[in-house]
Formats: sequence, structure tokens, C-alpha cells
Amino acid sequence: MERYNVEGSPPWETRPALRPLTPVEFAQQAAAGAMILDTRLELSFGAAHVPGALSIWPNGLASFAGWFLPYDRPLLLVAENSDLDLTVRKLARLGFDQIAGYLAGGMLSWHMAGKASASVAMLTVQELCRLLDSGTPVHILDVRSEEEVRAAPLPDAQHIYVAHLPDRLGEIPRDRSIYVFCCSGMRSMLGASILKRAGWQDVTVILGGLAGWSCLLYTSPSSRDS
Repeated sequence: MERYNVEGSPPWETRPALRPLTPVEFAQQAAAGAMILDTRLELSFGAAHVPGALSIWPNGLASFAGWFLPYDRPLLLVAENSDLDLTVRKLARLGFDQIAGYLAGGMLSWHMAGKASASVAMLTVQELCRLLDSGTPVHILDVRSEEEVRAAPLPDAQHIYVAHLPDRLGEIPRDRSIYVFCCSGMRSMLGASILKRAGWQDVTVILGGLAGWSCLLYTSPSSRDS
């Protein structure tokens, strides 16, 4: 990345065309060591994704690709067709140009090929509030930055910035449900995908994050349940 910043990256026209892969080819590449990057939005990733995939939404690539993606392994993409070209350009500008291909037909083709998929549980902030009100033990993992947490702390939550998760996995309990929280749900899904890849099973993303939580605080109890 530093060399590209100083010298400029290779002309886009010289890069090989992105290769569409059948589900069988995609699975073979993954088994051979390629890393799976899923750039679909959080609802799509949470509903179904290729096991072991990392979730980074398109507008998050510039901020988070450098934290989590390897330079010494090829990448496999799962993306919306309309996002593919821009996604590849963003990755290449960051130095990630070892892209083995993308899943042709997306998750639909994956399922039609009889391949197993994984998912991430999702809750709205209303459902989280009901859990808290019921007295159910809830372990909230807040993956926002230090500045965000200082500005709007979440009581009793464990705070680990999403980019620091891989180095601090030992601090996260494995014997209870983990509810991942951020400002919107995007970084929460990234965090959840990291936990899933590391073997956590009981992980839930809070949809809407702080934005939804803040809106809920200004509603009456009757409207909160509607």
C-alpha cells in the first residue's frame, strides 16, 4: 500500500478480468486457502453467508480492509453484481489485487448447488430492550471507537473496538450469548463475522445500533412496543 501511495498503482487496464466462479470452484479455492470477503450489507450477510466469510460492507472497505485482509493470500468475493467493479477497484487501490474470483450467481447459486451456509442472529433494539427489562443476562460487546463510547456510553457493555477484536478474543466469554453493538449494525456484523470465524456460535447483532437505541429513548413506552 505504501509503495502504491508513493509510486502510483498499476494502470487499471492491465489488471486481469475478474473471474466468475461456480460454487464448486469457489469452495475449492476456499479450501486451498483463499480468504472469503463478503461485501453485501448486514441484513443479507446475517441471513446467509458462506461459512468462514468476513463481512465488510462496500463503504467500509477503505477503513477496515487494511485491518483484516491478508496481502499473502488470494481473496474470494461474494458481492452484489452492481458493487463488483467498484469493490475490486477499492481493493486494488489498497494493494489487495490477488483476487481469485467471485461467486457467480451469489448466495442463490451457492444454495442451489446444495452448499451449506452460515447465518448470524439479529435483534432490533426493541427486542434487546425487552430482554434487558426481563432480567435475562445479556453480554453486550460494544465495538465502537473510544471516542464514540466516551460520547455516548452504553451501561454495563464490554468495549473492544472492532479493529482490535482479533488481538483481544481471549477477553470475550465463550460461555454466554454475545450481543454485538455499534452505531448502526454494520461494524457489529463485521465484529460478529470475526467471532464466527474464531469459533463463537451464539452471536447476535443488534440492528440499528446506537442510532436505533437513541431514537427509542425518545419514544413513549406504548410506542416502543408498537
